[in-house]
Amino acid sequence: MTGKQLFDQYQFVAQINGFGSNEFQYGNLLYQALKIEGEEKIFQLLEEAEKTGKRVALEYPAAPVESYPEPHKVILI
Repeated sequence: MTGKQLFDQYQFVAQINGFGSNEFQYGNLLYQALKIEGEEKIFQLLEEAEKTGKRVALEYPAAPVESYPEPHKVILI
């Protein structure tokens, strides 16, 4: 599958399983990642994740506990 197809599949499953499900959370994470890195990068990462058995994740900057930092980088874990 292409990265676009993988992204669409994750979004579809997220809608089916609904709010609060792990699939919904991952779908939202992928959408955030798309906003941070752009389509091309995320689609490439999804293809690589599919091949290696990894998942896309967001990386946050080190910040004090009192603050709510925004993710600044997309990684594979």
